[in-house]
Amino acid sequence: MKKIFLGAFLTFCIGAIAQEYKYEPVSNKAEYYISKFKGFSSYADYKQWGMDAIEITNQTEKFENMEIVLFTPLYNSDMSRHDVIWLSLWPSATEQFAALEWWIKNGSSHMSKLPVENVQVIDTWQWPISSPEGEMDIGAVRFSRCKLKDNITPRTAFDAYKDFAAAAKEQGDNLGRKMIFPASGGTEGDYDFVYSLYARNVAELGAAADNYWENINGSDADLALGEVIEGCSNYSTYTTDKIK
Repeated sequence: MKKIFLGAFLTFCIGAIAQEYKYEPVSNKAEYYISKFKGFSSYADYKQWGMDAIEITNQTEKFENMEIVLFTPLYNSDMSRHDVIWLSLWPSATEQFAALEWWIKNGSSHMSKLPVENVQVIDTWQWPISSPEGEMDIGAVRFSRCKLKDNITPRTAFDAYKDFAAAAKEQGDNLGRKMIFPASGGTEGDYDFVYSLYARNVAELGAAADNYWENINGSDADLALGEVIEGCSNYSTYTTDKIK
């Protein structure tokens, strides 16, 4: 995963790369809390704990721009590893860590009631590529670990993904896409980024898969994407529930 940090660092430094790119990523931060239920606790217990946490953090404006999504495993190579994932989304590291400091000082009592045990916590940078249009429901997201071809930078891949998403939209695609760069807590491995593909509802993820194979596979944008991505693996799919 060395290429992840090198590539991401260079792209964050203005002027560090002489090559010109077509698009400029608008980065955000995200935290993934991967957890197992304690005792006889359930998803309903965890969601209620989360709703109570939202009420507590409403005491301060520091959490105003935070979004929260809960993931439940649907297709996964090891269903015993975890029961649920808590995702916190932030516009910037500044807001993320200011809120984290407030929570460390003020959230210990509520944390003592946490109905899950965290087995992994990952701090990430994210580059959104596309977003679904329309109202979000119980959605679905698929993650995979992707490797770039030699001498390809994350920014080059981002341009190819942006062009692909635009071309796919012309064929009726309505999926969200992100390039995710794990930092603290990330799983080591031979990959350069995690690719997130998500839909506003579960059915739409399936319909989008059929649409890809029928109308998008083999298109110019699809082939151009294949020129920069060596391959993706370790696919896993979750249902999603946005609570904030």
